[in-house]
Amino acid sequence: MNPKFLLISDPRTPLIGTFVYGMVGQHKELVRGYVKTHGGGWYDKDDRRKVMTLYGSSGDYGEPDFRFLDRIPSELRGYTFIYSPLWGGPEQELDLSDVEWI
Repeated sequence: MNPKFLLISDPRTPLIGTFVYGMVGQHKELVRGYVKTHGGGWYDKDDRRKVMTLYGSSGDYGEPDFRFLDRIPSELRGYTFIYSPLWGGPEQELDLSDVEWI
């Protein structure tokens, strides 16, 4: 099992993306039913520092398109989200000002 995430949209609201994550073998295990995917990757969740580092890309779904980072599970409220294309590479903090916490 590996820490992986996807950005997905319900077909009824294709322009609103939801962050889903979990310990899975393959990214497709994060998908329930019919959805539109907007890429994904791996994550490192640091509960002590409250930082969620996202990195890489999904072999099946491609690089994450953070224009679809609209909804995040409420248990992650207060976390800083950082993205790096490569683990240990240059990092960029993601803007969460317009995110809906679900």
